[in-house]
Amino acid sequence: MKSFHPISFLAIAFSLSETPIFANVVLSVEDAAKKGLIKLHIKSKGGYTGEVIEMKVQNLTNKALDLKVEAGRRLDSKQQDEQDILVTKEQEFFVKANQVKSLNISGMCCQAHNSAPSVKHEYLVGKLADSSLIKLAMFIDKNKYYSNYSAQQAVWVVSDNNSIGSIDDGNKEIKNNLRTFVSKLTGKVIPPYDINYDSGSDGSVLGRAVSIDGVFEYSLPVACHSTLAIYNEKGEIVQIIFEHLQSDKGAYKHYYTFRTRNLPQGIYYARVEADGMLQKQMKIEF
Repeated sequence: MKSFHPISFLAIAFSLSETPIFANVVLSVEDAAKKGLIKLHIKSKGGYTGEVIEMKVQNLTNKALDLKVEAGRRLDSKQQDEQDILVTKEQEFFVKANQVKSLNISGMCCQAHNSAPSVKHEYLVGKLADSSLIKLAMFIDKNKYYSNYSAQQAVWVVSDNNSIGSIDDGNKEIKNNLRTFVSKLTGKVIPPYDINYDSGSDGSVLGRAVSIDGVFEYSLPVACHSTLAIYNEKGEIVQIIFEHLQSDKGAYKHYYTFRTRNLPQGIYYARVEADGMLQKQMKIEF
């Protein structure tokens, strides 16, 4: 008869208790919660971009769990006037038997005209976002744009149909990278201008568009007096950039600022005229 070794038996028992309850399966926190394997406590840390969420995961089983929070998961705010959070960094992690584990979750707001999340306000685990937001979240994760404002603006382009012109925080390489990706993702044309916003007076993160900085390229066929102005959809002038400027024949590239603070959102047109004759028109939308 073989001798019994209690130490070996305990070692095997301990090893089995640490084996994930679903071997070779990584469960999303949503699925694990639905199965009753974990309990989640999700709270805002305040702010709208970066590590803005604290997630506490309580393992309710006597087995270790292999879990993940996916880039592209949309955490649902319990406050209807505060923004949901799009997770932008995937994390895979173990939670030991009966353990409570705390995670910092990187994410970005995805309801542009709601308020920024307040500290300690609660969230539900939500669901995976639509395919476009998932692809964008994975792109942000791949490039580690976790706290980048251009990336946050890119999320709002997809989630709230904002203009690609809003994607701008001063870093030209990142801006162009995100604009190109979002253009391919959404089919939106990349405009030759940047939209600048203020903070919303109602507490929302994204307020009114206060100005648009852009470049207008055009050619004049002959020497003339040229005028560059911006019109609304009714054909009314809302801003004159320059008027009756003595100009030679040739190609021009004019940098301009369109003041939009007191104008309604919509479609506008920059038009250059030569002695009263329209030479070129460019659409501006915000």
